[in-house]
Amino acid sequence: MNSMAALLVIVACHPQDTTCLQDPVAVISYETDEACYTALPTELKRARAMADIIYGDCFPVNSELVAGREIRQTIDPGKLAALDVPPATAGPAAAQALMPPVLAER
Repeated sequence: MNSMAALLVIVACHPQDTTCLQDPVAVISYETDEACYTALPTELKRARAMADIIYGDCFPVNSELVAGREIRQTIDPGKLAALDVPPATAGPAAAQALMPPVLAER
């Protein structure tokens, strides 16, 4: 018997800034972490239609937290519009290095 389930969490970030939206773009439950990782590429591709910079990962949770429920929560599209607003700058933009996301420890 598998006692672990998984939540897929996807966040969107501004393409020219270091900020990401506080609310995730999507939170989706899966019965196993394998099912979550199988769905991850498809869900990331779907989310990239909403924003250019998308990060996502699967996080193991106690299966009792999602037992009998299907969680699929998505962000209000109005909040994604904040990513299209250029950040206010007082002068020339400073160079920024983009780093790949750090995977959560399992």
